[in-house]
Amino acid sequence: MAHWRLGKSGFRFNASHSFPQDHGYDREVHGHDYELTVWLEGERAAGEMLFDLRQLKSLVAETVIAPLDHAHLNSILPDPSTEALAEWIWRRLRPRLPAALRLGVRLDETRTTSVEYWA
Repeated sequence: MAHWRLGKSGFRFNASHSFPQDHGYDREVHGHDYELTVWLEGERAAGEMLFDLRQLKSLVAETVIAPLDHAHLNSILPDPSTEALAEWIWRRLRPRLPAALRLGVRLDETRTTSVEYWA
């Protein structure tokens, strides 16, 4: 069987955070327009989808976007970094997806800053 990687991007949310221990401007509360890409990787039988992207869209909207959009990340995560947020998103999605599929997330915090989390 062939190996496939399927990605769905364009999931957007706005959230704020701060780093009180930072000695620079990140000490102050500030926000970002985040963009999330979800990757699914695995095998698929001929003529079948790896995963239905309509289901993925609904799952991400309910599980990730709803709790994060216009939230203050410091109230959700002890470490509101982009890395910790990407892992938090991964952990929210993982149990709701088929175990046979590998899951990865890419989180863009700005046009020039992003992180990927795979486990």
